[in-house]
Amino acid sequence: MVNANNPLSISDADCTRCGECAAVCPAALVRVGSRGPRILGDPAACMRCGHCVAVCPTKSLTHGLLVEDCLPLDDAWRGSFRQAEQLIKGRRSVRRYESTPVEREAILRLLDVARYAPTGMNSQTVKWLVVYEADAVKRLARSVIDWLRSIQAANERVASRYDPAAFIAAWDAGHDPILRGCPHVLLAHGHRDDPLAAGSCTIALTTAELAAAAMGLGTCWAGFLHMAAQSWPATQHQLNLPANHTTHGALMLGHPAEQYHRIPPRKPADVQWR
Repeated sequence: MVNANNPLSISDADCTRCGECAAVCPAALVRVGSRGPRILGDPAACMRCGHCVAVCPTKSLTHGLLVEDCLPLDDAWRGSFRQAEQLIKGRRSVRRYESTPVEREAILRLLDVARYAPTGMNSQTVKWLVVYEADAVKRLARSVIDWLRSIQAANERVASRYDPAAFIAAWDAGHDPILRGCPHVLLAHGHRDDPLAAGSCTIALTTAELAAAAMGLGTCWAGFLHMAAQSWPATQHQLNLPANHTTHGALMLGHPAEQYHRIPPRKPADVQWR
């Protein structure tokens, strides 16, 4: 049974009282004394991030409030900077997809990795909607086009920049300029009143995007879908999110129909030193 007053426990006699668990605690709750580590103050303030357990060099510490065990890392878990650099620079926004669907198990693996993305205060409140069936994806794209038609009728532009006429004309000609014929859409959402949800969802989507690239999958941010989901009732109805939830970004997902072999240039980093 978990000790509500001190959920930390030493699982063997190897604890060296090094204090690393206390040093990494974001809430400064952990203290190490002669009897080992313990939480001082209100245990309810613990973020349950698992840092204290993950940093223990002797694997002596357990945390009774964690929902799962802290699994060991591979010795080469960091890879190399060169590998990370190539993945980040090689990632492209994919706008042509094969019709073959991605297996559900692969998408679940992808989202299992994305749940380890950092969230504000370790809130872990990111929720996912997977629009898996191709017909449902097409209906979503059509609802966004209807939203663009309403903007065109009001003689407005999208985000003060984009003329909706070009997108509408492409759709009417049989092309999909919204979701690009992708087989699936991943959408991250959270509660409207959660001030941390937007940042947490954006980080989770970015993590999923990089993980997808490592899996050989293609992604592209679905910006027009995201905008329509903020205000257009037909799109909101199709998404059918839980009450008081809102979208914080979406990704097209599928097997890419294109492969890139070069890294396009980017502007130099705009850096100030103080």
